[in-house]
Amino acid sequence: MELRYRETCRLTPIELQQCGHELVAYRQQLRAVATRGGYEAVESSLCLPSDAALFAQVSAAVKAMVNASLKYVVVVGIGGSNLGTKAVYDALAGGFETLEPRRFPKLLFADTVDPEWLQRFKTLLDTEVKRSGEVLVSLISKSGSTTETVVNFEILYRQLSRRFKAAARRVVVTTDEGSKLWQLAETLGLRRLSVPKPVGGRYSVLSAVGLFPLAAAGYNVKALRAGASAMRERCLAERLEDNPAMLSASILYQQRQRGFLIHDTFVFHPELESLGKWYRQLMGESIGKEQDAEGKTVNAGMFPTVSVGSTDLHSVGQLYLGGPKAVVTTFVASAKSASVKIPSNLQLTGLVPGIAGKTVADVMAAIRSGVKIAYGKRGLPFMEVILGDQSERSLGEFLQFKMMEMMYLGKLVRVNAFDQPNVEAYKVETRRILGR
Repeated sequence: MELRYRETCRLTPIELQQCGHELVAYRQQLRAVATRGGYEAVESSLCLPSDAALFAQVSAAVKAMVNASLKYVVVVGIGGSNLGTKAVYDALAGGFETLEPRRFPKLLFADTVDPEWLQRFKTLLDTEVKRSGEVLVSLISKSGSTTETVVNFEILYRQLSRRFKAAARRVVVTTDEGSKLWQLAETLGLRRLSVPKPVGGRYSVLSAVGLFPLAAAGYNVKALRAGASAMRERCLAERLEDNPAMLSASILYQQRQRGFLIHDTFVFHPELESLGKWYRQLMGESIGKEQDAEGKTVNAGMFPTVSVGSTDLHSVGQLYLGGPKAVVTTFVASAKSASVKIPSNLQLTGLVPGIAGKTVADVMAAIRSGVKIAYGKRGLPFMEVILGDQSERSLGEFLQFKMMEMMYLGKLVRVNAFDQPNVEAYKVETRRILGR
């Protein structure tokens, strides 16, 4: 993965170094957490890529629960319990489901409470699943008491148990060890995987939360972890120029200070849209805080948005280029893609010059270059993240890069990047209403 920023972030090296100096002590702290291992600090998600015991537990669960006839892995979770998994899956395969209807296993995601989805899942179960071994449910809730997750599981499990006597054998529960859900799972005879308590949901994709369902669906989670581990080392480098997470955090912070309060993740592959949505939660929950680390009311934050190229150039491109100068952008693209060639003998001659014989990748590269030139001419700051490819390893690099970027950014903004106190507000009211 490469971070490009020098000519486009519209900041001087001195301005960036100011942030780098502020982060020296915190970088050393993160290095200590990663070196020490274990799960004590709030930054302990750094230890996930190299946790051999965790990987062994996930591998054992996969060996016990997965068979050659598996067709559907149903992830029942919301927010941090499913966004990271969906981001990786969609990048690798989920974006092409309609084009590959016979490819199995497939990952299905039951996140929000959607009666139409639940009804259609029942139809799928009745018509497409003949044996219990063809379906596997991954129930994920860190707290163990998330309303949407509990509701979805109750309905899905009832449907599953009506079809198969051994339904309990097709469920894996991932939650905090010792939570009420953990205890109930033991009582019900459900297989369990634990999430380290200090690891928050939005930082948990490299724990059993993401590893188990992805591995169960046949993806190379070993490579995902290897990419994350290699990126962790890069993002602990002393020199700012060598540390992409510190650089990106510094650029975002300095632009935020200038009034650029919107951060747009602009992906140039439609299948990476879910990666942008994962990052949207990461930034929204980590930086959007009513109070700073000292308890002072600050109402801090940046508004994370997601754009898809080239689709959104035809929907909000006018706004980005002609509207308020309030957006700092991170373009995300891959250095490698499939090679599909445009015919040399065109049927629609004379409409678009210069495309005959070129590859589709050439056209997208030209569009991306045109966007960057247009942004530059209008003084809009941006960075560019170039993935080596769209493999598990590259995705692991990106996930770790962004999680560490957020740790550094939280320190610069002076907020706690690991809690989410205001999220509980709607949960409390929801339970109150349902309990009437």
